[in-house]
Amino acid sequence: MRTLVKLRAERDFAYDNTYNHKLQGRLYNDLRDNGYGAVLDEGPKTFSYSNIFPPRDAEAGDSRSLIFAASDQDLVTSVAYGLCSEPEVNIGEMPLRAEEAFTLDPKVGESGSLTTGTPIIIRFGTETAAEYGIETEYDRTYWRPEHGMDLFFDSLYGNLQKKYERVYDESAPSPPYFSGYSFQKVVPKPVTYADGDVTYVGTEWEFDYEIRSAAHRRILNLALDAGLGELNGLGFGFINRTEDI
Repeated sequence: MRTLVKLRAERDFAYDNTYNHKLQGRLYNDLRDNGYGAVLDEGPKTFSYSNIFPPRDAEAGDSRSLIFAASDQDLVTSVAYGLCSEPEVNIGEMPLRAEEAFTLDPKVGESGSLTTGTPIIIRFGTETAAEYGIETEYDRTYWRPEHGMDLFFDSLYGNLQKKYERVYDESAPSPPYFSGYSFQKVVPKPVTYADGDVTYVGTEWEFDYEIRSAAHRRILNLALDAGLGELNGLGFGFINRTEDI
């Protein structure tokens, strides 16, 4: 389930592509205030959210949007309520005002494709690197195409299975979940924190699917809610149906 929150620019501003931590802070504060602290502190995140879009400079009065998605309907409602009841949404130097929120509930069809709305983050440690024959000097390495598709999809599916098992308290269906894919690009994504900037390395994709069972449908619908890959709580791995773009 999703909520589409309509925002309006309070004044002219330049789009801040390092917004993630500031937006996370506002959403997390609202969720904690409404009793959802445990959701933020335990296990893999089962929610995801878009960037503020369209991602370009704004003039006072311009319309912008934010989509928040989660497997828990009450969590989605809480975010919509939090933003609309305290409508000043100041994301760094992007002063916005929440005006209204709409409920959306997109589902996968019998076949189709899913597209990244924000980059997917996959990281792996030295043990995984050795298992896949990858030489790295880092304790944690961001996946890039030269590391191979097997590692990417093994990690992607494993992460989604953990989310499925947390939400449904049952074993996840066996992968693969996608019948094809189109890798688009590597995206270095800077994020500003109080003590400086960190650059995350994500990737953008389009994934094809053909539904083969009820459980397969359920796990792909979960991907629309909870996102794909890591750091969904920081705004990475948000997924859309390609037909909705």
